[in-house]
Amino acid sequence: MVDDPELRAEAARIRDEARAIRAEMKRHSKEPNWNLVRVNVAQPLVELSNRVSDELLRRTSKQAMVPLDRDPVPPKYSEKTRRYYERLGSGK
Repeated sequence: MVDDPELRAEAARIRDEARAIRAEMKRHSKEPNWNLVRVNVAQPLVELSNRVSDELLRRTSKQAMVPLDRDPVPPKYSEKTRRYYERLGSGK
């Protein structure tokens, strides 16, 4: 849907990481390291999903309020940043 090569490369990297974790799990017949799955697959997938959503909004609506170029928020500040934008959007 989105033809940005950077987004496609990130999706491929996440998919490869998930496959590697699954292959390792099957090879050794043990539970995966869920912390590793969370850090290397789940969190990057959420971030990628957000970037794809922003890109789709940017392409579909001329009036959309989407940041043009946004650097990723460091993980230790992500919750505070999310709350800040929620407060900002609510008008408080």
